[in-house]
Amino acid sequence: MAGDWAWGEYFTPSECMKPGAFQRRLRRAAPLASARCFSTQRHHRWSDPATFERTRLPVDEATTLPGAVYHDEEFFSLEKNNVFQSSWVAAAELVDLQNPGDLVPATIGGAPVVLANDNGTIRAFHNVCSHRGAQLINAKCSKRRTILCPYHRWGYALDGRLVGTPSFDDDPDGKKVPEQLREKFRTHHVKDFDKSKMGLKPINVECALGLAFVNLSGEAPPLAEWFGDLLPQFADFEKSLGAGKLHATHRKTYNIDANWKVLVENYLEYYHLPAVHPDLCKVSGVDEHRRNQGRGMYMGFATDPLTKGGTPLDPGRLPVFPTIAAHRTETAYHLSLFPNTFFSLYPDAFFRVVLSPQSAGRTVEHATLMTHAGALSVPDADAKMEELFAYWDNINTEDIDICEVVQKGTAAPTYQGGRFSFRFEETVHRFQNMIVDKMLAEPANRYRIPNGDQEATGFYESGSWAEPKQPATAAL
Repeated sequence: MAGDWAWGEYFTPSECMKPGAFQRRLRRAAPLASARCFSTQRHHRWSDPATFERTRLPVDEATTLPGAVYHDEEFFSLEKNNVFQSSWVAAAELVDLQNPGDLVPATIGGAPVVLANDNGTIRAFHNVCSHRGAQLINAKCSKRRTILCPYHRWGYALDGRLVGTPSFDDDPDGKKVPEQLREKFRTHHVKDFDKSKMGLKPINVECALGLAFVNLSGEAPPLAEWFGDLLPQFADFEKSLGAGKLHATHRKTYNIDANWKVLVENYLEYYHLPAVHPDLCKVSGVDEHRRNQGRGMYMGFATDPLTKGGTPLDPGRLPVFPTIAAHRTETAYHLSLFPNTFFSLYPDAFFRVVLSPQSAGRTVEHATLMTHAGALSVPDADAKMEELFAYWDNINTEDIDICEVVQKGTAAPTYQGGRFSFRFEETVHRFQNMIVDKMLAEPANRYRIPNGDQEATGFYESGSWAEPKQPATAAL
């Protein structure tokens, strides 16, 4: 069967006959489990649909992805192109791009990119000098009129045009160099040099929900189509999340010994709440959770209503976002935007995590706590935001700890996938099938956008199975 373990990787026929060979060889192989045990060509055929056929089944029959997908470096390498470079990926928080001249670097699918606020227009480029390939920007900066290469001082306008090539030609900037020195460095012998064709290479960029998203391949559908009904559904929130509307009060970077998918999948289910986050259950109870998914490249569920359990998340502690509808004031929306972002949108603030995968077994989380100006105007706002951040930091640390445990466990060669609970883990099944669509890269499915819960063959509502609601039809 596709995906079965090839034990010949570890044992030759003669070794298999020796007493104790299995245990000795397994002990020697154990430290290499995350790297060597999951050789793609030997154990899994990542381009073969049969590898994923059990995950493709309906959720109540399906099996989760095999443990190898969290450890195999070849799978991770394929993800860079098939998942990250082909998708709309969160690259920057708009709070970091709200002023002209702001620059933010990011790495998407292994490729360095830079985002710029060009007089109010957000642009994205490959973060590479057109001359000799030096990376241009390696840290957030502001009040920049040009992007300057640290190697040979070539300069680019924030719209990507090449505007400065010191001593490379006789442009106005080059003429500022003293004549004697300029003559020594003159490169007028370069033939057919056309500065207009040497600008930065642009990348598709669109903004929504307080984030700047980039698509490196240029092949993804427009962002509004990618997210389907998500943006219209949260149009009232969107009015409070644009550039200049949000305030980042706290930030933290977490270095995690776990695959990025483990972190997403953990966020997507609330089955683990009583065991891992008992305090969180006081305000976001298991029985108050419901899935909240329509058509689009996202996963989501809601807590409705929020309860007051004496936690910093309790509703009513801070003024709510000024543009949200009245029915949202006691509801939290837990959203995961494929592939690399998740956050819980509470009525007054939210803690967002953007994932930056470093390898198959290591991920960096960039977390930001954000709110609006009205929430910061109350007398004790600073103290409340400090308490709120400490609470989220503790929850996130609890998640990280358990995810690192999962990462270790899925390295076992005996783990070939588990079963899904529809009520708690349909969102994980949805996410994993998005991954499969991307990894197989079949033309018909590579940009398939999943339907919502109401369009599925069955869905879980109010504690019981229900058939999807049929649209009304006009009488003949």
